[in-house]
Amino acid sequence: MITIKQTLNVKVFEDLYNKIKSNYYALGEKLPTESEMQEIYGVSRAPIRQALGRLQTEGLIERRPGIGSVVIENDLSGPSIQMGGFSSNFNRRWSQLNCRTVDVSKVVAEEDVAKGLELKPDSLATKITRLRSDQDTPTFLLFHYYVDADVQTVKNAGEILHMRQFASEVLGLEFAFVNEEIRAVKADDQLSYYLEVEKGYPILQINRTSYNSEYKPVEYVRYFVRTEDWPYKVMYNQDGGKMEL
Repeated sequence: MITIKQTLNVKVFEDLYNKIKSNYYALGEKLPTESEMQEIYGVSRAPIRQALGRLQTEGLIERRPGIGSVVIENDLSGPSIQMGGFSSNFNRRWSQLNCRTVDVSKVVAEEDVAKGLELKPDSLATKITRLRSDQDTPTFLLFHYYVDADVQTVKNAGEILHMRQFASEVLGLEFAFVNEEIRAVKADDQLSYYLEVEKGYPILQINRTSYNSEYKPVEYVRYFVRTEDWPYKVMYNQDGGKMEL
């Protein structure tokens, strides 16, 4: 049962949208019937039909008489790699996001970075600092670390909206597994400056380590998020398996 303040049809729409985008419902696959969705979401038929109407308007599904709702498009512009617990907002707000590369440099890896990338103490890593804004509101401050990324290559790329896609396509890194740790922190001087909040303001910190198929770390990211409009959400099925990120 959906009991969150947001309207029921929007909640149903977002869930179906994310499942289509993540290929949970694949191209050409039928969605559950309206009756089945009533059971799944615990709502009446009206919000189900409103959500399906919006999916059809956005070109994701086709409602075929006698057949049902069929996925006809799932390759939308936007993030091509899952974005953790912020995926629903990324999918909905991708067109209004912008990202500024603040700095690219070689640095001595801090303790958590060295541990995440399995580096020896005092080893160098490439650090990329980026600020992502939702329209005019700075929302994400990200610090990406790589073992051997060429500084000039990153600088020449200009503003990189989707870093992991850039790392995959340009830096040649493979992403197969991800581990994230989440904690609440208070904004220090740096976070206060970049995210435009008062010092001491509550901020979500995520430390993420990405691994290739051989489980070798290829990227370490420490990032901070203003979560007023960007809640971290993850859904699991009844067996504990992750249904969407």
